[in-house]
Amino acid sequence: MSTTFTRRATTAAVTLAALLITTSPALAEPDFAAASTVACDSSGTTGRDATLATQLNGVLTAKLKGYMTAYRVSCARVIVDAVRDRGLSERAAVIAITTVIVESGLQNSDDAVDHDSVGLFQQRANYGSVADRVNPKKSTNMFLTTMLNLTKVDWQTDQIGKVCQAVQVSAFPERYQPQSGDAQKIVDALWTAGVSDGADFDNDGNGDIFSTATGVITIWNGKGNNNFESAITYGGGWGAFSKPIAGDFNADGVSDLAAVKDGELYIWNGKGGNNFATAVVTGAGWDPYAATLFTLGDINRDGHDDIGSIRDGVLYTWDGLGMNKFAKAVVHGAGWSAFSRPVGGDFNADGTGDIAAVKDGELYIWNGKGSDNFAAGVVIGAGWDPYAATLMDLGDIDSDGHTDVGAIRDGVLYTWGGLGMNKFAKAVVHGAGWSPYF
Repeated sequence: MSTTFTRRATTAAVTLAALLITTSPALAEPDFAAASTVACDSSGTTGRDATLATQLNGVLTAKLKGYMTAYRVSCARVIVDAVRDRGLSERAAVIAITTVIVESGLQNSDDAVDHDSVGLFQQRANYGSVADRVNPKKSTNMFLTTMLNLTKVDWQTDQIGKVCQAVQVSAFPERYQPQSGDAQKIVDALWTAGVSDGADFDNDGNGDIFSTATGVITIWNGKGNNNFESAITYGGGWGAFSKPIAGDFNADGVSDLAAVKDGELYIWNGKGGNNFATAVVTGAGWDPYAATLFTLGDINRDGHDDIGSIRDGVLYTWDGLGMNKFAKAVVHGAGWSAFSRPVGGDFNADGTGDIAAVKDGELYIWNGKGSDNFAAGVVIGAGWDPYAATLMDLGDIDSDGHTDVGAIRDGVLYTWGGLGMNKFAKAVVHGAGWSPYF
């Protein structure tokens, strides 16, 4: 699907463009109907990009309403990742996406339709070479550097449109603010999209902790900033099931639960608000995998959560298909018996599910490469033996867009905030009293 983003240039606007040709970005909204575009992600679009495009088309209300595609989502995803990698807040991403909606309609053009302007941000030649300006990560960082150096506008407190205008110096400053609401929705969808869901049963974007060890399901909802609400409990009967795992198995954006009983895999689809639908049985033959079942995130980049298990030292993975269905098992290499029960997550923040497990006190991570493949395991650090048995993927509990992990030691909860690049912050020590649950 394509659209035309028109410019109604006036004589004054043309005069302004001439005055600013060496110092400012392009004026807002050139006509991109005939412009050529280049990929934003060198690996191409993903299934998750297509899924998010469909979801966003149902909620956007401004210029891009009905026009989101997997390609446009991939461009937004790369921008959001660049903001996160720089350690800036979600607001910085909203400012950047608002700007790009107006300037290029979320398309990475290498065709200088408006003077010498190219790329997502339609940056002028003074920003650098064409290659740099059509490189989404570099162009985003150039935009962010300009934003951070503003002296008369505060990007953290001033109106979004005002900040965009201060960076872009557009002849049409009024066009930014109306797109900020949609930019917020796009960023909300992407900010943790590359992060393993962990458990988010109240659907607030913060990872939750859950346990069924007492026979009932107990949930501690994350509040962000490494904090949790008090425990809430739900119905019993969980003693007959294997240890549950959490993921989005019906692809509706809400965390579900899955567990095995009598060899059959049961799934309870989340309804938000810590509520679940009645369990559905999805297949038999799961007994050999029940004890080590874990959620992987998305290892084949199709937009669905996948699961894995260790059987007789061999890693098996099942690609999620949505609608609570899974493809046939993919058999990977052996040698996993020496490791603790694995956990999944996106530990290098590349949008693909990874695996983490402990051996001889050292934490190993196998980064997903897409297409159900993994890179060789790398050792991240030592001293993990006391945490190996209870290691868990928490999703994102500190609201920074990275997968965090946790574990129980001597009844005390420890959490490690993910930093991307397979790195973690120092442990945060939470209260005691967790032994009955883990």
